[in-house]
This record gives sequence, structure tokens and C-alpha cells, in this order.
Amino acid sequence: MAITTRARSDRSAEPAFIGRVIEASARTFLVGCRLTAEDIPAFGSFVQTARGETTIIGVIYDLVLQGDDLTRMLALQDVPPPEIQQDMIENRNIPVQIGVLTLGYMRDPFTYYGIPHQPPALLEPVYTCLPAQIRRFTEESDFIRTLVEAREASDDVLAAVVRAAAEVRLGPHQRDFLVQVGRELVRLLADEPTRLGQLLRRIRMAAGTP
Repeated sequence: MAITTRARSDRSAEPAFIGRVIEASARTFLVGCRLTAEDIPAFGSFVQTARGETTIIGVIYDLVLQGDDLTRMLALQDVPPPEIQQDMIENRNIPVQIGVLTLGYMRDPFTYYGIPHQPPALLEPVYTCLPAQIRRFTEESDFIRTLVEAREASDDVLAAVVRAAAEVRLGPHQRDFLVQVGRELVRLLADEPTRLGQLLRRIRMAAGTP
């Protein structure tokens, strides 16, 4: 059950800045930012923010690309100029609102799963997670329960999260991780065989396995 894409490198020493918290609750928070189309993170990506000495870990479950005055003006044209459309994709920063589901938090040397004592503060910066952080946080499969039970995240997001966690592992470690996730899903969804089967298929598809 090897992932078809190459595992992410640990060479990136610093996490990438995404945006800042604009709304927060116990379970979720919203991130506001302006990014080019190429820089918008994918569904299921792991992100981090902070509350004091606590590092809050979450995954992206929603993305909203927000139009502005230029977008609305161009939308009124029958056929927007292709060069402008291409420029907007490649060069122009797009207002983006990102929904993040909190999975747990880290306070060295411990990792905790579930809701932190406080949500992140407004305007707190949000960054991508480094591969080593993702591996550490997903060593135990406890994070799967939050994804299974979350109203905010679809099963497609769950599959994307599993893929993101598997991609930072190499060789047999990928397979071991996917087997561990599959066993946890079987345990959690023993009374929901239809959903369980669909989820396992989504994960196999996301992982590029037959």
C-alpha cells in the first residue's frame, strides 16, 4: 500500500506562513489571507498556530475564494480576456478564507488529542506543519476519532488528511501507518459498515492504491 507520490522532504527548515486567525471557537478557527492560486494549501493539509506555549494542530476542511471589485467587474464580461484570467491565477493575490478543524495540540514534550484549553487568539499567525511535526502528531491514531465525529469535515477531507500524513512517511512506514488507520476506522465504525466501506475506498483512492 505504498503512496504513489514521493514523501515530503524535511529540508524545509521553516514552516510557511499562511495567514492570521480571524475567528475562533473551541473546535474550529478561520484563517484570513491573500494568496496566489498556486500558494493556496490543499484540503487536508496540516497547519499550526499557537496559544501561549501551546502549539495548536489542525487540518484544513474548507476553502473559500473571495471575490473583490475586479473579480466582479470581470465576471460581468461575456468573455473575460484570457491574459487577465491567467494573470489572476499566476500572479494576483486572491482573498481566501480557510476553515481549520482543531485535532489537538502540543506542549513539549507531550502531544494531546482533542480540544485545547483555549482557542487561538485573533490575529495569531498560522503556518504549515513541517513533516516531522506531522509524523509526531499522527504517531497515535487518536486524531482519527475527531475527524470521524466532526460535523465540519466530510469523509473526503478525512481521506485527504490520511494521505497528507502518509506522504511524510517512507517505504514500510507508509504501509504501517495506513494499516493502523484502517484498524482504527474499523474499531470506530463497526456499527456503520456502509460508511466504513466508503471511507476505506476513499483512503485507498487518496493514497493511490488499488
